[in-house]
Amino acid sequence: MIEEQADETSKEEIRKKENPLRIGVCTLDELEEKVKAFRVMNQTALKKRFILCREEVATSTGEIVVNKRSEIDISKAKLMRRHFQGDKVLKTFQPDEGIVIISDMSNPEGIPLSMDLVTQVMNLGGGTYEGFIDRVDSFADFLNLLKKALFPRLVIVGFLPPDRIDMETMNFARARKVDQYVRVIELTHTVFKPKPYFAKVKHIHIDTADARTWGRFIIEIVREYTKPYFVEEF
Repeated sequence: MIEEQADETSKEEIRKKENPLRIGVCTLDELEEKVKAFRVMNQTALKKRFILCREEVATSTGEIVVNKRSEIDISKAKLMRRHFQGDKVLKTFQPDEGIVIISDMSNPEGIPLSMDLVTQVMNLGGGTYEGFIDRVDSFADFLNLLKKALFPRLVIVGFLPPDRIDMETMNFARARKVDQYVRVIELTHTVFKPKPYFAKVKHIHIDTADARTWGRFIIEIVREYTKPYFVEEF
């Protein structure tokens, strides 16, 4: 029994390394927190969050608890709790998955920082997240996509031309109205972007004299992306 538990723990550690953003999976404990938070968030949000089951969930006796492709709500989460422990891993789908990088590559000044930023983020999970990562030149582009189909969980702000900051700030505020729960990290850089553009977001600084700062930046992305939605925040 102890050996089986140790083996399962090792498998979970491997899964986390292969999928650090934990896209497409969550434990029953995490699932319960999400559905509780989504119920509160969806009362005011323009973009509704939900979670679907990507697999048929059955008990050891073969009883179907949740059907494949069905939406998981509070009642289904409680039903699973009767049969499974909180650390049970489930295959799930939720629309608010993915990262958007907003960094201008149409401006020569922005190309070096934008290229470094895109490379670092694309390397997450060994490059397996390519389909979940988008890059746009401006908040105007982001806003247009956000109003249509794009539904990211995290936005990373890189380089924006100084003469466009006022417009970018207005579009950032508009994007917040479309999805007030999207998470934002802004990158600063010793050479290309010494000062941030936005005051009330998380800032991470890349120091050219310290090669480890890119590693810390990636760690912060994973932390910000995977942190729970706490009902208490709303």
